[in-house]
Amino acid sequence: MDATRRMGMIFLGTLAVAALAEYLSPALAQAAAEAPKDWGPLVAKIVMGLSLSLALAGSALGLSVGFQSLLGGGEENFYKNIAVALMPSTQGIYGIVVFFTNMDAFATDPYTVAGRAATAGLAMFFSAWYQGIVCAAGIKSILEGRNTLANALVSGAMPETYAVFALVMTFIMK
Repeated sequence: MDATRRMGMIFLGTLAVAALAEYLSPALAQAAAEAPKDWGPLVAKIVMGLSLSLALAGSALGLSVGFQSLLGGGEENFYKNIAVALMPSTQGIYGIVVFFTNMDAFATDPYTVAGRAATAGLAMFFSAWYQGIVCAAGIKSILEGRNTLANALVSGAMPETYAVFALVMTFIMK
């Protein structure tokens, strides 16, 4: 296709889009004037979905880090230390709790729901991720022959406390 013909096609396409927009603009303006759209519930649903995704992704990251360390210890140590590797899974559960406890407020208080969700999602993502790193270090210590299972469980619980704080704050925030 030569350049002149291509330019002609672009011009005709632009003209057709402009004519269609001119034809539809009164109908679109009338529809917009009749029903103003409240974007709050949509924003709350999007933020809540992202929050739940962050909590679940954080748990997945934390679990993968912990289980990589656990698998390095061989079959004989797998079930002895699995509790430490499983610790990051709770943030995903907390994210689901936040989701279900706020579902009824999407229409009535959407911006508070969005704030709760954003706070919880970010805290749970980073908490689970770093909890997995701490748990992996604890598993490594156990596999090196140290008697540190209790230390690994206590150390792994420390990042968890911030996910619990975020969960509690979702119930307190007004």
